[in-house]
Amino acid sequence: MSTSSRRSLVGWLVGHTRRLVPVLGIAAVARIASQLAGVALLVIAARAVVSVARIGDASTGSPSHTQLLALGLTMAGVALAKAVLRYLEQYCGHWVAFGCLQRLRELFFSRLVPQAPAATTGRAGAELTERATRDIDRIEVFFAHTLPPAVSAVLVPVLALAWLAGTSGVLALTLAASVLVVLVVPVIGASLSWRAARRVAAGRGEVAAQLGDDLQGVREVLALNAGPARMASLEAADRRLGSLRGRSGALAGVRAGIIAAVQPAGLVAVVVVTPLCGAGWESMLTALAVGIGLWTPARGIDDFVQGLDDSLAAAERVREVIDATPLVVDPDSLVGGGQDPRIVLDRVSFGYPGGGRTALDDVCLTAEPGSWTRVVGVSGSGKSTLAGLLLRGWDVDSGSVRLGGVDVSAMSLDELRSRVAMVPQHPVLFSGSLADNLRLARPEADARLLERALAAVCLEDWAAGLPQGLDTPMTGRGSGVSGGQLQRIAIARGLVAGPEVLVLDEALSQLDAPTAERVRAGVARWRRGMTVLEITHRVDLVPDDSPVIVLDAGRMVEQGMAGRLRAGDGPLSRLVARG
Repeated sequence: MSTSSRRSLVGWLVGHTRRLVPVLGIAAVARIASQLAGVALLVIAARAVVSVARIGDASTGSPSHTQLLALGLTMAGVALAKAVLRYLEQYCGHWVAFGCLQRLRELFFSRLVPQAPAATTGRAGAELTERATRDIDRIEVFFAHTLPPAVSAVLVPVLALAWLAGTSGVLALTLAASVLVVLVVPVIGASLSWRAARRVAAGRGEVAAQLGDDLQGVREVLALNAGPARMASLEAADRRLGSLRGRSGALAGVRAGIIAAVQPAGLVAVVVVTPLCGAGWESMLTALAVGIGLWTPARGIDDFVQGLDDSLAAAERVREVIDATPLVVDPDSLVGGGQDPRIVLDRVSFGYPGGGRTALDDVCLTAEPGSWTRVVGVSGSGKSTLAGLLLRGWDVDSGSVRLGGVDVSAMSLDELRSRVAMVPQHPVLFSGSLADNLRLARPEADARLLERALAAVCLEDWAAGLPQGLDTPMTGRGSGVSGGQLQRIAIARGLVAGPEVLVLDEALSQLDAPTAERVRAGVARWRRGMTVLEITHRVDLVPDDSPVIVLDAGRMVEQGMAGRLRAGDGPLSRLVARG
């Protein structure tokens, strides 16, 4: 990552969280004051040692008990002030940090949703989760542990050494040399450190992606006895990550070692220089106190440099998602959708970006309002692509997709997706109650509507037998729910949304034939005039009086009423014969 890229990332982070950043000024001031108080505390302690050493010394005069008491009370007051300032610094810094993380996480999801499904196709869900959670969490270092330490690492030594110069300029210069080295050392190998941090961030994403895939597909891994191979692959990825971390840690260790040697050397230099410059032992103790007091402030640069590397590397991964240009956006001039839910695909051709082949080629299709149209074909024929274009997951390369006579590319995405609901073959339940899952697209839906939707998909008895009814918790992976039940819950969720068009993408594939027919009947009764587009591979179960579209290799090869097509010798009858 170049310096300009780092500056760009810093500007990007500040730009998205600008209203919270001014509070960092309070944190920086509190840190400077706290660390100056720490230096002052050691200087006062040194003065106290000098005062105690003078007790009984007639030549210099013994300090009175009142003076010693005043020194003690001053130390206590400074220590208390330091504690309060330290708390204020931490509170303000982390208030800003966690507020910024909340803002970034909201921004991440608000930008990711419009990019789906295009942005999520071909990407591991666990890798995106890593970016949305741990990568954003790592950015906390930038806000809470970067600006205040950087400012205090420079200002505190400057102010403390300027004060010491009033006592002994030579001793101040002696300490300044070691402090300068401590401030400069973190810059050594900065470009190497940046590159290492980026590689570590990518390595973490690789491990997270594979681990997430293995957890999600654990049944397949066990069924195919692929456990040893997957474990070996994960161990290899983990070793690569460990190697990357080792290189980064080695560089950090070199810097830490230099600093650990230079800081004590600075104190030794003060002891050596004191008699040479004619300074007294009192001045030496004061200089040593200042030197020790500057250890923590001066090391602030090194402490935040490594964290800043990791933080900005994580920010780069987050920015890739947030700033990605959506493949589909709302048009500049919106057109309201037509009143009837008629679906028309007019000579539609489409190929996935970077896919290298045409997924749909010159496809024409019409689904009349209130009809139930089946789209059939072998795997890879373009059925699910057709559904994705209807919801405008992508824009067509040529032709048009119209809903109610209006091109979907002229409608707002919110309006389109409120009128069209799609139920996928592999739906997801979210952590929460059954009712929460059913209300996903319609939070205000009452319990009676939810019960009607469950009855429509033949789940009313199952729901009534749950321990807490609609309030029964569901797990994120649908544990404890069969595949058929999960599909029917998803269909009920689609019905609750109240769409004008319902797309069932193999959404009944895990149901037996009698149950599937009862669910179809319930869906058909749900809303008068609702258009249903069902994508299915079960051509043998398509009723004779149903309109059917047959796709093959992205082209529509046959359409008409199922009974007539099945009786002929065309593509549909051949699909039926194949079983």
